[in-house]
Amino acid sequence: MQKMYDSYKDIAEFRLVYIKEAHASDSDWPVEYAKELGITEHKTYGQRCAVAIKLLSDENLSIPTLVDDMDDAANKAYKAWPDRVYLVRKDGLLGVAAKRGPWGFKPGLKAAQAWLAQYKGTGIEPPIASAAAEDEPEERYVCQPGPT
Repeated sequence: MQKMYDSYKDIAEFRLVYIKEAHASDSDWPVEYAKELGITEHKTYGQRCAVAIKLLSDENLSIPTLVDDMDDAANKAYKAWPDRVYLVRKDGLLGVAAKRGPWGFKPGLKAAQAWLAQYKGTGIEPPIASAAAEDEPEERYVCQPGPT
């Protein structure tokens, strides 16, 4: 992710959105890093922010990051849990909507990288990805286009 951000931040805006922790030590699917770092399911927004900051620091990520609220509004709106990759075109349509979960993350990054490389090379936005995920948001517009 960081490499893609560094390569394309001059032509695209990037945002990570930290949502509900998928693998907290006290969850149904704990992972070793969560146990080692003492990451539990977030009870407060402050806890969620602290974990996001810790994970970004540990991974040396400098990508601008947003933290979902405790109602999980972004997570629910984008059907993002446990992780997801989206690329939003200038017109607000999804250019890439990867499948959820670990099985969709790497293919999603690869599709986003290919889209960005084509855009950087031609200056023309590629068409909407034909292999969009079945469970993408209800609307193909994820944000309304602004005035031109």
